[in-house]
Amino acid sequence: MTDFPGLIEPVARMLFGEPNRHLSNPRELRFGNRGSLSIKIDGPHKGTWNDHEAATGGGVLDLIAREIGGDHRAAIEWLKQNGFPVEDNAPPPSRRVAAAYHYTDEAGELLFEVLRYEPKDFRQRRPDGNGGWLWNLKGVRQVPYRLPETIAAIAEERTIFIVEGEKDADRLRKLNIPATCNAGGAGNGKWRDDFAPLFEGAHVVIVPDNDDPGRNHAEGVARSLSPVAASVKVLELPNLPHKGDVSDWLNSGGTFDALHALAEAAPPWRPASPVRLPVVWFGDEDRQPPMAWLVKGLLPEGGLSTISGPPGTSKSFLALDLALCIAHGLDWFGRCVAPGPVLYVSGEGASGMMQRMKAWRKEKGDGSRAPFGLIPSSVNLYDDDAGASALIDDLKAHGGDLGAPVRLVVLDTLSRMIGSGDEDKARDINVVVGRAERIQRDTGAHVLIVHHSGKDRDRGMRGSNALLGAVDAAIEVSRDEASGIGEAKVQKLKDGSAPTPFRYVLRQSVLGVDEDGDDITSCIIDPTDANPGNAQGKGKLTDSDRIALDALDDAIGDTGTSSDSPGVPANVPRGIRIVRLSTWREYAYRKGIADGGDEARRKAFLRIRQKLQARFVIGCEGEWVWRARRE
Repeated sequence: MTDFPGLIEPVARMLFGEPNRHLSNPRELRFGNRGSLSIKIDGPHKGTWNDHEAATGGGVLDLIAREIGGDHRAAIEWLKQNGFPVEDNAPPPSRRVAAAYHYTDEAGELLFEVLRYEPKDFRQRRPDGNGGWLWNLKGVRQVPYRLPETIAAIAEERTIFIVEGEKDADRLRKLNIPATCNAGGAGNGKWRDDFAPLFEGAHVVIVPDNDDPGRNHAEGVARSLSPVAASVKVLELPNLPHKGDVSDWLNSGGTFDALHALAEAAPPWRPASPVRLPVVWFGDEDRQPPMAWLVKGLLPEGGLSTISGPPGTSKSFLALDLALCIAHGLDWFGRCVAPGPVLYVSGEGASGMMQRMKAWRKEKGDGSRAPFGLIPSSVNLYDDDAGASALIDDLKAHGGDLGAPVRLVVLDTLSRMIGSGDEDKARDINVVVGRAERIQRDTGAHVLIVHHSGKDRDRGMRGSNALLGAVDAAIEVSRDEASGIGEAKVQKLKDGSAPTPFRYVLRQSVLGVDEDGDDITSCIIDPTDANPGNAQGKGKLTDSDRIALDALDDAIGDTGTSSDSPGVPANVPRGIRIVRLSTWREYAYRKGIADGGDEARRKAFLRIRQKLQARFVIGCEGEWVWRARRE
């Protein structure tokens, strides 16, 4: 039985050349300048691939079929023709032959044929000596296409154009331009070094297709011919679409004279010096992909950022709101987002996070599912590589299952991800940053770290400032205790100017009733235009509102406790009197907040409570309530 997973590494190297050595690792090869094509060569996903730009993936046969055209049958034939051990003897499918390309020796004797089928597919065959065909090239001499004509053109000192396919070579021949190619198109090993002596003394122009495999192929051909050819140039045609070729260029108005003029102006090919780090030369910056945003003007795609603030400032609520907006493709504080899968790593309070998810779904969701996943455990990014490696593998696996790479991973909080490290030591923070950058680099996801700051806001994030120095964007969160308004300011933004602060309130959401009849609540983020300390509501309070407030004052006076007491949530302002929500409800019922039965009173109390909270007359956090200001 054929070991297809074991074939993916040599197949990938044959199709795409050498991988990006800076982004590859022992379990995965990365191809392309940005490593967008990943090939799993070891581990639980061995034998699979994922193109993160095209959001496609599959097994080795899918990869071959994508590159050569056709289906799995064509991919199996390709494997057999290129010497891979494949146990499959099925004949080629019956399809319409669109073209037959004859490969001959110097004397014009047929060696083999390449057949182009419709729908697009390619097969190779050789004469069997009895008037029939054998559908493989075992033992057949490989030669360039149109070899006799190419040899004649070299003898006449005409420039030879080397393209990627027979169709392009024939197109140039119709314009009286000598052109050739190798069988099988671009890919490592397709152009054979034993072709080189045939081009001794030739003037050669190599015209690649407009994609990374094409450019890599052109470099390989140039390296092969430069020791023997009189001159070698690589001509990248202007204004080609992605994967476009010389035929596309001619279709858009290219001419004989224009092609020769471009070839004349092209510089001689020089082998690239071996370098270890990528570089973009001045003048080539326009050829680089434009900057892409995860959140427009705030968080770059594939970047590193932080949300920080003192305890009780709702920074985790804010991070969750951001994450769910990206998963749902919703604008965040009026800013466009790039939608996609999100993984939220919660090291603190998984049950509370799930309540917050339920509240968001109830208040902001539309009933549909979204690619958002909660990982209810911490990940150690300090003591060794195991935590980062496991998270990377899981992110890729989830992305594969969802059919799209994960765009955002949230690490909440840094203190739960640093293991035995010390937040105050720059060396330890740099270890965590390095592993966060590895997660970012290997998955393409933006990494958002939620971090505490001290109570003194002017001192910024807690611990070493090495984290602030490493991130692309830093958001600092604060909360006005009197009004309850939260404010998020952009403390740092590498690219662009910092936007104006965005403000919000925590709006309570009732999720149900527990076995004692008490409301089960959580909160969601609501943007607001109000300013902290200036959030007075409009309109008079009703008689029922006054009854509820009198009941709250009585409940606090009779049974209230200090917010500094043990067990009170950090989000509750310090140094005030608070009371349990259930106690306030009982006092309100006794004072006659509404006529009717229990259900009528419960609904009336809920409506009044939400109104008073929205006007910042009261504050609520979990089971606790307090007076925020006097009406």
